[in-house]
Amino acid sequence: MHPIMKNIAVTVCLSVIALSALGGDMSNSIELTQLYIVGDATHTAWDLGKADEMHRIDKGVFEWTGELAGGKDFKFMNSRDGWHKHIVATSADCEIQEDGVYHLAFYADWGLDGKYDCKFHVARTGRYTIIADLNSMRMTLTEPVATAPWPEKFYLTGTSVDNRVIEIPGRYGTEHKSSVYLKPGKIKLMDTPSESSETRYFRPGFEDLDVTFGTGYHTPLFEYDGTSDYGWNVALEGYYTIYLDNARQTYCFRRLAPVERLYLVGGCCERAWNYWDKSNCEFRPSPDNPEVMVWEGELRIGWEKKSGPEGTTIDPDEPDKFKILTAQDWFRDTYHPYIADVSAVGTSDARITGGDDLKWTIPGNGLYRLELNLRTETLTGTLLESASPEENPAGPDSAAIESVSPDGESGKVYHYDIRGNLVMNPTDGIFIEVSDDSVRKLLIR
Repeated sequence: MHPIMKNIAVTVCLSVIALSALGGDMSNSIELTQLYIVGDATHTAWDLGKADEMHRIDKGVFEWTGELAGGKDFKFMNSRDGWHKHIVATSADCEIQEDGVYHLAFYADWGLDGKYDCKFHVARTGRYTIIADLNSMRMTLTEPVATAPWPEKFYLTGTSVDNRVIEIPGRYGTEHKSSVYLKPGKIKLMDTPSESSETRYFRPGFEDLDVTFGTGYHTPLFEYDGTSDYGWNVALEGYYTIYLDNARQTYCFRRLAPVERLYLVGGCCERAWNYWDKSNCEFRPSPDNPEVMVWEGELRIGWEKKSGPEGTTIDPDEPDKFKILTAQDWFRDTYHPYIADVSAVGTSDARITGGDDLKWTIPGNGLYRLELNLRTETLTGTLLESASPEENPAGPDSAAIESVSPDGESGKVYHYDIRGNLVMNPTDGIFIEVSDDSVRKLLIR
């Protein structure tokens, strides 16, 4: 059976009651990384320590399939750390029906008043699938739904692309991915370049899901006959990237949006895997193209060495490698190459979903420019000036760059500090000035 699941992607305001934690200094914020189902209707009853953890299918979106006892209560908890973060119904004694959409309420309260501690129940015992979205604070319940077998090829069509058929190409066996310009309208997915009796059509789990808002939904695809107008809506015109993860067999849409910063981390960076200090690790938007994020500076193989027992030298982890973070947080999205240890020099494909924790590799010490195109998801690396280990000894206090060559941009003058970092407005110190036909040291007071 393939029941139609209602849209839970509409954003609504959260009503959060934040009271002091009795058991210690605990955050009262809702957590989008975990959710547990608990209650007499479940096989673990009210044992929070054994309650089933729901499967996270996207940030703040959770799925659970299991048996619920008819007429018995259940609710959700946002943490196992005591009865503190409750996610409950908005009205007492809420009986939920298949395919219905129900609002959720969140309370951070160690002694939640019974009038707010509203539970859900189903009328009859059975096996169900629950999807809870903590972004929109809604949930839906259906009979378990089988997802569609993954095809070898995907094609996108619909009014948002003027009913053209666009292939979503495969990328290194990891995923299918394409950046597509979409107009307001509808889109759908299929597995053939033209529609025929053999065509298989794929739909989202939620009816009338709009891909414009939020961060995307890492959710399964479901198959349908293609006769109904069941696909994805597009509200705002612009570039979108669709990702189809081969391993997890899930999809995600992301609308291209401006980014203020990205962060470079790796064993070849000044502070290695430390992304939160004051070192030169930030990508900034290109003044010529906001879709391109640019970083320029020095990279060294095993730059931040440490002293081990008896004076031995210890290199940082993966001393010649790096990756790119979208935030100063290990748990946010990260850009990686598709191919392990691919050279950072030249142009290579980057990915932000799926795959393993792969990194780019630098061929040697020197001054580099890295340009990440957010729309095409490609990284272009340029070695501006190389330095031998003797010329560029490891250690944060060494004067690394004696001379630098400009990279073909006529008429521009660049200034670098003695460690190779690009300086936009040099003041008070020794700098290297690079122009079309000269390289010289300057002392600025």
